[in-house]
Amino acid sequence: MQKVSTDSSQVTDDWIRFGGYSGLVFALLFLSMAVIPMPERLETVLALIFPLFLLVGHIGLYHFLSRHRQSFTTQLAVITGIGAPVLVSAMLTVQMSLVSYMDRYYTPLDEVARAAQINIWRAVDSVQLGLDVAWDMFILPTIMLFSLSIMKHPAFGRIFGFIGFVLGAGGLFLNIFTFPTPPINVGLPDVGPFAVSWYLVLFALMIRANRKTSLQLATTS
Repeated sequence: MQKVSTDSSQVTDDWIRFGGYSGLVFALLFLSMAVIPMPERLETVLALIFPLFLLVGHIGLYHFLSRHRQSFTTQLAVITGIGAPVLVSAMLTVQMSLVSYMDRYYTPLDEVARAAQINIWRAVDSVQLGLDVAWDMFILPTIMLFSLSIMKHPAFGRIFGFIGFVLGAGGLFLNIFTFPTPPINVGLPDVGPFAVSWYLVLFALMIRANRKTSLQLATTS
C-alpha cells in the first residue's frame, strides 16, 4: 500500500516539474513567434508543437494547485485547459493549410474573377476565424478558473490571481461581443499577448515555488 502511495506522489511530482517547464516553453515560443521574424518552415513547426507544451503545462499547474487545495474550479480549469490547446492546434493547422493552398493556387485574373476568388477566400477563411474564437472561448475561462485557485495559493497571491481573472474576463467579453469575428479584426484590443505574458510569469513562479519545496524536503529528509 505504501508503494502505491509513493508511486502516486512521484507521478504528481513529475507532472508539476515537467508541467512548469512545458508551460514556460509555451509562453516563450508564443511570444517569440509574435515579435521575432522566423523562417517560414521553423514558424510552421513551432506553431504545430507549442499547443502540446500548453497542454502539459495546464495539467502540471492543476497538480501544483491541487496539492495545496483541492477545488471544483481547479478541476474544471484543467478540463477546459486540455480542450484549449486542441482547439488552437486545429485553428493553426487549418490557418496554415489555407494560406499554403492559396499561395500555390491563387492567381490574379480579370476583375470579375478576382472578386469572386476574394469572396471565396473570405468564406473559407471564416473557418479558421471561427476556430480562433473557439480557442479563446476555452483558454479565457481556463485562465479565469485557474486564477480563482491562484488567488488562494501562497506561491502567487491575490493580486496576481486577480490580474489573470481580469484578463480572462475582459477577453471573454470582447470575444462574445464581436462574435463571429475576433476582436482584433474589428479594431479592439487583443488580450492574447498580455495573457501569455501572465502565463510566462505564472509558470516561472510555479517552477520557483516547486524548487523551493523540493529543496526543503531534501533538507529535512
